[in-house]
Amino acid sequence: MRFLLWILVLALSSRAGAAATADGDIAQRIQRGESFLTNLFDARLQLLPEYPGSDTYWLFHDNYLAAHLLGRSRPDLSRRIRSTLAHFGVTNSGKIEIVFGEARQPLPFRTYVLTNVAVVEGKTIRTELVTTNILKGWDEYADLVLLASVAQSRSAPADARKDFDKAVAMWDGEGFKDAATKHSGMYATYKLALYLIAADRLNISAPHRDEVIARLLAMQSTGGGWTTDYKEAKPVGLANVETTCLSLLALQTLRK
Repeated sequence: MRFLLWILVLALSSRAGAAATADGDIAQRIQRGESFLTNLFDARLQLLPEYPGSDTYWLFHDNYLAAHLLGRSRPDLSRRIRSTLAHFGVTNSGKIEIVFGEARQPLPFRTYVLTNVAVVEGKTIRTELVTTNILKGWDEYADLVLLASVAQSRSAPADARKDFDKAVAMWDGEGFKDAATKHSGMYATYKLALYLIAADRLNISAPHRDEVIARLLAMQSTGGGWTTDYKEAKPVGLANVETTCLSLLALQTLRK
């Protein structure tokens, strides 16, 4: 009897140790991701460029997301970014705010435009704006069905679960093979993050959860940021602000 109890204690201790190690790894990855963002901060423009070396600065989604993700670790930078958004008169977009419950009218989805806001010292300030035109065929894209799921997670949980299941059906073992992936042949890293975020908002254990987490973690670059795309399990492209922010938000849900 004592031997069985000893075996049980060892098993529980092993699980607790593994969990602590995993949590420590996630914490370290989050710290590296936040450092990637803070190192990109341009003190002259009070914004982050799209990626290291870029001359393009996106107010939405990039800097809006960065302001949120740096709110705890670097509240000073978060405030400066928000102040700059206000300075340019761009304080909302209409879609990405769904992940923080700040979208004024999240659904139905509408088409969007990418527009220049200003040029400062040779740097282009841009943003995404949502129009009044209804977007057709949005349910063919994993990111949009997942955002719809998040948007309805409280007000219409049954509909939210249906949208989430649409994303599940797009999983092919490597990523979410939606209309965009079928066209480009590459998988988008940020859709992995949105999947974990949506599952957290629905308070469910997502199918393929471990596979999605493993794939997401594999896309973190040596510099701490997350690479935009991948193909055949290999990163494609550069680490950028938007992908890094959404990946960090997803990892934060794993630590709850």
